[in-house]
Amino acid sequence: MGGIIILEFKRFELRDKPLIDKYFEQHHYEASDNCFTTLFMWQDAYGIRWAEENGVLYIQGGGKREPFLLPPFAGKDAKFLDGLLRAKEWFVENNLPFRFKGVSKVVKERMEELCPGRYEFTPDRDNYEYIYKSEDLINLSGKRFRQKKNHLNQFRMQYSNYEYMPITEDIIPLCRETAASWVETHHEEGIEDELVAINLLFDNWETLGLKGGAIKLFGRVEAFSIGELLNDKMALIHIEKANPDIRGLYQAINNEFIRHEFSEVEFINREEDMGLPGLRQAKESYNPDHFAEKYDAVYANEADNATGGK
Repeated sequence: MGGIIILEFKRFELRDKPLIDKYFEQHHYEASDNCFTTLFMWQDAYGIRWAEENGVLYIQGGGKREPFLLPPFAGKDAKFLDGLLRAKEWFVENNLPFRFKGVSKVVKERMEELCPGRYEFTPDRDNYEYIYKSEDLINLSGKRFRQKKNHLNQFRMQYSNYEYMPITEDIIPLCRETAASWVETHHEEGIEDELVAINLLFDNWETLGLKGGAIKLFGRVEAFSIGELLNDKMALIHIEKANPDIRGLYQAINNEFIRHEFSEVEFINREEDMGLPGLRQAKESYNPDHFAEKYDAVYANEADNATGGK
């Protein structure tokens, strides 16, 4: 290698899905980063690209402003250590400070085992992903979920005519309208990027193999959720939108979607809170079973970070 071959990072295209899926299927990854759909839908908003070399998958994020790599994904005939060394070379070749993000607990332990004392890890709490037991979200049993169940029961009593339906091609236009009106009434940073991502999912619904559910009230879709199986034990919720003016609607779409589409899997990943206090409170209030922890990794020797560890 020796810097002769430059890793060529490129956009995620639909045709790449089988190849990317193959890398992710080799392990029971818990984080949304390890899912083709996540990378595909957010690639323009977050500058995400991919490269493959010698049976190792590399994923770059952060665009040109703050580039980083996820830890490499070694295929079954490749070595993770080779991927670590090649990643180091990439930072050197590009005169970039060394930075891994999205390092899972398992990968952190592997890196420490292979390279003792080489890396320094910092928990990235804002990007910890919330993992729940499916049965908890479906049954809402016990004191821990009393408030959630009350909201849900109130909704069901007040709107006894509501209709839950799986998202199919014929109701996608209604869901697009709901998403667009959401953007009009919310003005958070990055909300337009989210609308682009949602429409990208609807544009490529069948190819991405997504599942979705919607709640219809008075002929209008007032809530919808989109997800998929991350592995045979876990589903990942990509998007959840509901009219905030309808009490209990968020609890209803959460409950109905999981009950109808993912009752057979043990866990549900509802992604991170991004450090937003309101979102953190909402996600914690559902009593997560555990987190998909994420760490940032740099070299323990500060001088190495500036040179990529040369």
